[in-house]
Amino acid sequence: MGLEDGKDYEAVATPIDKGLDDEPSVDKPVQGCSIPFMLILCAPKMAMNMAWAAQWAALGPLLQILLSSSWVQVVQLVGPTTGLLVAPTVGVLSDASTSKYGRRRPYIFWGAITSALCWLVMMHTVDIGEALGDTNTTMINKYVADKTEDLIDRKWTTFFTVICYIWMDITCNLTQVPVNLIMADFAGDRQVTAASIGGAYSIAGSFAVSGYILFFGAAHKTIKSFMTMLIVIMLVTTMAVVIFVKETPHVPVVARKKGTEIKAAFVAVWTGIRLLPYTLAVYAICFVLMQYGYTAYNGAKGQFFGLVVKNGISTGADKCGDECNQRQIDFNDGVQIASGTTDTVYNCGSLLWLAVLPYLVRKFGAKNVITYGTVPQVLLILMAFCKNIPVDIIIVILCGITQNTINTLQIPTIMHIVGHEAENNLGLFAGAFNSANCLGQFLNFAFSSLLVKSDMGYALPVLVGGILTFLALVIAFFKLDLKMNTM
Repeated sequence: MGLEDGKDYEAVATPIDKGLDDEPSVDKPVQGCSIPFMLILCAPKMAMNMAWAAQWAALGPLLQILLSSSWVQVVQLVGPTTGLLVAPTVGVLSDASTSKYGRRRPYIFWGAITSALCWLVMMHTVDIGEALGDTNTTMINKYVADKTEDLIDRKWTTFFTVICYIWMDITCNLTQVPVNLIMADFAGDRQVTAASIGGAYSIAGSFAVSGYILFFGAAHKTIKSFMTMLIVIMLVTTMAVVIFVKETPHVPVVARKKGTEIKAAFVAVWTGIRLLPYTLAVYAICFVLMQYGYTAYNGAKGQFFGLVVKNGISTGADKCGDECNQRQIDFNDGVQIASGTTDTVYNCGSLLWLAVLPYLVRKFGAKNVITYGTVPQVLLILMAFCKNIPVDIIIVILCGITQNTINTLQIPTIMHIVGHEAENNLGLFAGAFNSANCLGQFLNFAFSSLLVKSDMGYALPVLVGGILTFLALVIAFFKLDLKMNTM
């Protein structure tokens, strides 16, 4: 049973490896759930985007304080690596799950609980480190003032922060895939509407992070209250779905041994890519390039504004308090500009774009919206050479058009190509696209660990990101064959 609207909503999607035509014959439309039901169904998107926004806005600068620039990029490789492995595996396992609680909700429940536990530990990493012998706040400020930063020892804080960073990557990927799939399961013929509502929730999650930083300053300076906010929003939104959204237990068309299901899950990365129809394959290639491009900025935005634009230093910037020198102040100001002011305005612009996106798809078609929506992110090429803060902020805001288009239309495009029937491989293909997202991020962090060592620092990865976004634009213009004008 759904909620108070009195309708039954049945979620369907079972993976069967089979050949798929690029444009299948039109199936009988599957009625989507009501808008009020979608408002509860899509709520966990807020928590998920909040988690990723927090990782880049708060934990990225914290890693920069604890590690060298190249090692920050190496540690950040963990996120896309776990996404490449965890996401498609969870997608296939949840598709095949016969749990009495449904296919998606058990994964959402355990993913949310383990994420909350991770953040509970993470908020105390500095306390744990100092208890084990790390340099305390007073001595850090003294060493920075004396310009003897090499005497600062924070190895235990660094160790536990990196462990929690890896833990968070795994659990958030575990949660994210079923959150997306349960939306598609219930949305029926209203995929773009559900995706737009989910996108609005995602922006609300980003608002929670950027608003916090805007009002309270860089999150690494007040990490405990920041992490408490993450825990509360994660548990409230996900548990609402676990309690109120009732899935019909899955009965497989063909019974499969558990060992076979697990094996299929672990080879799902390759299987999902191998079975992608042509149109989805082109979309995925563009997606990889665009995610590389945006992650080049978004994965190190605090460092870009704090180190490149403001010419600050990160050493001890989380603990100096009122005794910060000017360059530490500049670093913290840069982080606040990137993750507070810029992200807040970015999110406002994204909400406006999502409001008109369904109309634009109906009017001009998904191909044109995707292709021309890529143009703003190409401006990252200009931003790499620009230290004018207002101009840089405008470019970042315009990138919201590109990102919200390519992400919001992902699941609707998959459903348009594979149809709404039970054996549509939804979990497999959704996992493949999550892997594409992770691949773009992985390549960025891998190459950026070398690029940041250049004289351009964090500006060079941004330049490369803009160039690869231009390549995605060319591929979409000439190769993307997508005829979708529906909601």
